[in-house]
Amino acid sequence: MSRVAIVGAGVAGSATAIGLAQLGVQVTLFETLPDPSPQDPRVGAGLLLQPSGQRVLEYLGLLAPALEHGARLDGLLGDTADGEVVLDMSYHRFHPEAFGLGLQRGVLMGLLWQRLRERGVDWQTGVTVRAFKQDARGVELKGEGGASLGRFDALILADGSFSPLRRLLPVRQRVEPFSWGALWTLLPLPAEFPDIELRQRFRAARQMLGLMPVGRAWQSTQGLADVWPAVNLFWSLPLSELPQDMATLDLAAWKRPLVELLPECEPLLKGLKDPRQLRPARYAHVRLERPHHGCVLALGDCAHGMSPQLGQGANLALVDALVLCQQWREQPRQDWAQRFAHYARRRRAHWTYYSQASRALTPLFQSAEPVLPWLRDRLFGPLGRLGWVHGQNVATLAGLKTGWLFGRLELGANPWAG
Repeated sequence: MSRVAIVGAGVAGSATAIGLAQLGVQVTLFETLPDPSPQDPRVGAGLLLQPSGQRVLEYLGLLAPALEHGARLDGLLGDTADGEVVLDMSYHRFHPEAFGLGLQRGVLMGLLWQRLRERGVDWQTGVTVRAFKQDARGVELKGEGGASLGRFDALILADGSFSPLRRLLPVRQRVEPFSWGALWTLLPLPAEFPDIELRQRFRAARQMLGLMPVGRAWQSTQGLADVWPAVNLFWSLPLSELPQDMATLDLAAWKRPLVELLPECEPLLKGLKDPRQLRPARYAHVRLERPHHGCVLALGDCAHGMSPQLGQGANLALVDALVLCQQWREQPRQDWAQRFAHYARRRRAHWTYYSQASRALTPLFQSAEPVLPWLRDRLFGPLGRLGWVHGQNVATLAGLKTGWLFGRLELGANPWAG
């Protein structure tokens, strides 16, 4: 039986561990956090589960509970402080049954971690992998002080955009941290707050406020009256303006520009009572010549991290896990080096498109450049309402494009069926 080590119990690592275990692979999952919990704010705030990610959860048998927790979203509205509509995208114009699912990240992790335990995956928490060495016999992992963590037939790195282990892959790679980040929080949805979809409000590209309904918290769907649905609030700002000490943040002063930009959010902001409810977020653009070397593979953000502008991180990670498991199911006699090479060829067009699109679009929404948002408002507004262009935009939002003009993601058969 093959023995595979996976580093990182985020979306990519957990979904891959589940998928391979269900195919009979002996998996050991390493996670630095000593006691991962869906309620831990370090897990993250909200995410948008696109049709691509929804299909993977359906294959895993986890979509139904995700739907019970989440909020169905029919589209995205983005406008300027002057009332000019920049983005107005409807899933239904793309496909009558398509929708986005706003979900608290803790819910997705709760579903994945619960399945890990149900499958009996060897999940070693509180263990930091510091290094690995690959030879003809496989890969040996090293922990604190150089202690051996075992020898495996293959290693999957799924420890995020800022992976310290990725640099040990002898492939050309480039990691560019974004100069802009965000503060985010989850806030209770007030009764008097108007119904919203995914909403964004811009002032040029210097300010961006995002609001997204994300439903209820993990394991809160049993009719508990005191468990509220939440909204994920996202406030974009340069990294240089991220507070160094959240506890000393003047909350009233911090709220003021948000209300000035979008007055309707004032009732929502009443739920923000402690600056420690806010969490900082930083991002990086990750480019690898190839995501594998021998029997070591980078997966998820570790392989193709990008800004959150297109909301694709979790969805790309889920599709990564699916395609790797499809490769195992279709070619069980391949060795891991062959399997990883074939996997990379199958995935490259999809993640290359989103990497390029994210890199090109992010400055239009997060920068101090005055000309770019002017072009954005002129092009995305009128042009984005044209039928073909709207279809391309929503296909991008849905996580289904594999090229700038042509190409659609084909997810293929369920490798865990039967």
